[in-house]
Amino acid sequence: MTQTQEIRDAASVILLRHRQESPEILMGKRGGNAVFMPNKYVFPGGSLEPCDFEFPFNSNHQIWNYEKLSIQSDRELGKPLVNCALRELEEETGIRIKGNDLQNYNMGFILRAITPPGMTRRFDTRFFLCRINEKIESSQMNYFGNASGELSELHWFDLEEALDLDLAAITRNVILFVSGIFDQSMELKRLPFYREGTFEELTFI
Repeated sequence: MTQTQEIRDAASVILLRHRQESPEILMGKRGGNAVFMPNKYVFPGGSLEPCDFEFPFNSNHQIWNYEKLSIQSDRELGKPLVNCALRELEEETGIRIKGNDLQNYNMGFILRAITPPGMTRRFDTRFFLCRINEKIESSQMNYFGNASGELSELHWFDLEEALDLDLAAITRNVILFVSGIFDQSMELKRLPFYREGTFEELTFI
């Protein structure tokens, strides 16, 4: 009897900053010995950990509609997934965004993807777009000295440059999606949901 492969909940952050020539996104390269996506360029992110359920979260801001994160999912995962995204961003890049700063970064849930069967590991990843404007950008966004080292070659790439990197198929699709929405409101009515090798839509009323 074939054992069902575990699918772990995960979160990933797409940091985007505006430049006159083209918007840029922050990506890093996974190590050659990594079990999952070795040598691929990825966004900061990782799987949900127990601490993400315990970490204090500022719930006073109004930007989040946690119902979006709970559609076809556990309703209790909303805030832990946001905590996971922010924790992984800080661990892998050294960049820290506090919960009460989310509105300044116009952070929003934009896409969900489940790793197809047959991969060494499988994740149910929620992708969050975090847009940095000139008012809040600082030297912190270019300093990666506090990063864990899990990602090497951390760099800001314009959207066209990023598509020329060694990417997994889903990462490429995320970049293409971001290219079409980066200047839109985060109040999206429909989000792409990738599973079983195809895209469908999550619709919000």
